[in-house]
Amino acid sequence: MIGTKLAVYPTRLTAQSFEDACRASLARMERDQIELVQAHWSAKNFQPWQEEPMWDGLARCHEAGLARAVGTSNFGPRQLRLANKYWADRGVPHTANQVQFSLLSTLPLESGLFEECAELGVTPIGYSPLALGLLSDRYDENNLPKGPRGLLFKEILPGLQPLLGTLREIAAKRGKTVPQVAINWCMCKGAVVIVGIKTAAQAEENRGALGWELSGAEQLELEAAAAKVPKKATQNIFQTS
Repeated sequence: MIGTKLAVYPTRLTAQSFEDACRASLARMERDQIELVQAHWSAKNFQPWQEEPMWDGLARCHEAGLARAVGTSNFGPRQLRLANKYWADRGVPHTANQVQFSLLSTLPLESGLFEECAELGVTPIGYSPLALGLLSDRYDENNLPKGPRGLLFKEILPGLQPLLGTLREIAAKRGKTVPQVAINWCMCKGAVVIVGIKTAAQAEENRGALGWELSGAEQLELEAAAAKVPKKATQNIFQTS
């Protein structure tokens, strides 16, 4: 499946501007149609006047045959329902909502978003299931990534050890790696996951999260350990209620 996201830039004030952006993306990809066009984020938090033109623009992308379906990103349950109704009234299929989701970012569960997705027939897509790499078990206080991410890791890693220990125990028992267990937990909650990869080896390792499922007891054990982490992953500022 090939999709694209359209961001709510300050210059995109009309439905036509979003349709034009989709056409430009298609031209760069040398395609006449893609499977999914998504709103990169909701305009509600910062430019609420752009929200309906964006919904209209994505609907027009579908109606013009540019995209088979539309989707959202970083929409909470309330905003998801509003967008879904708008598109349903126009006969536009709303198929996906992409949100930050991991053992360190459980807002989609706490807010009732996944239940809302199930009710509306929208597939939840979880991005950053390894919490930017915090749950990869490849970093410690003496081995931090560079830049702003390193500063974030320095704050979170000291309180993360009990959760990492639980992940290691389950991984050892299952014959899996820590990242595979962390990704599988997200999948057990009903999310289709998007995992960042830089190498073929990482892609191969990620495949090891498929074809099996954590038990209910293992999921609860991980969730109990995650609940004790004093500082969680930074939430996306565009995430809405």
